[in-house]
Amino acid sequence: MLDNGDLHITQTFDYRLESRGTPWRQMFQQYTLSSDRLTTISDISVTDLTTGRTYTQDTVHSPSGYGDAGWDSTCAGHWYIADITQSQSHPDPFDPELDALTATAVGESAQTKDVEIGWNIPSTRSAKSMRFELAMTWHGVATAYDDVVALEWEPFSALNSTPAARVTGTFPFPKGISESNSWAWLHTGAASETTRLDDGSLQFTVTDLPGGEYINVVVMAERQPTSAVSREQAGQMKQRILEQERREARIASNARQREARERLVIWLIPAVLALLLVVGRLSAPSARAHRAGATPRRSSIGVNHRI
Repeated sequence: MLDNGDLHITQTFDYRLESRGTPWRQMFQQYTLSSDRLTTISDISVTDLTTGRTYTQDTVHSPSGYGDAGWDSTCAGHWYIADITQSQSHPDPFDPELDALTATAVGESAQTKDVEIGWNIPSTRSAKSMRFELAMTWHGVATAYDDVVALEWEPFSALNSTPAARVTGTFPFPKGISESNSWAWLHTGAASETTRLDDGSLQFTVTDLPGGEYINVVVMAERQPTSAVSREQAGQMKQRILEQERREARIASNARQREARERLVIWLIPAVLALLLVVGRLSAPSARAHRAGATPRRSSIGVNHRI
């Protein structure tokens, strides 16, 4: 987090590419710009950490229009940013400066755009590990209120279809902000853990993130006298955000408890049916003996009487 409320982000991706019918040629991440929390993305760089190659910017190329040799010589080694608001299959050009959204206040009607940042790799049939670094700056992220500066960061949006086995992240604050005067929350439907480090940074881990699941980080810090955040909005916001996060935590906790009960029922029903079937089979000889005039022996299995 920068002093002006922007975010300088560095993400490292480690891809495992399974063999499929067509070669792998393009990696991408998709983000939603919104005039009240993210106006544009700039300062983009892509580095192949496996080979050390730094990619250069180019326009969007469709992988289906090239053979392996043509793709590798013309398209591989380049990255792009495109506007996919109207169509993902026919993206429009996006200029981070000219096409940036005009910042609006939180709560006002917001303009939005969906953008895709992608990079073209050499045609690859399969790979156990391919590591890439994506760095960029997100602008217009934070809002400065009378008492706090607040922002939301969504490193993975619901637009992303690629699952991740493990996601780890660290969110550091500007100088002068520590755990004593800041708050941070992680929102995701996947299993997760969070901790605050000695310098106040939020560290999080998300496991088994499915495609279409988002990761959202909400951050709030007491406003500093030297705050240079460009989006300012009058009013006290600290207590409102704290109450909202408490409410969402209760909702999430109730949902987890409900899911746990549903899973328990799902597991118990087959178990009970199987037990009843076993008891039924064990009691059948006693029934036949009783009909034959023999004295029935009491079953040693009494579990069915306690169900």
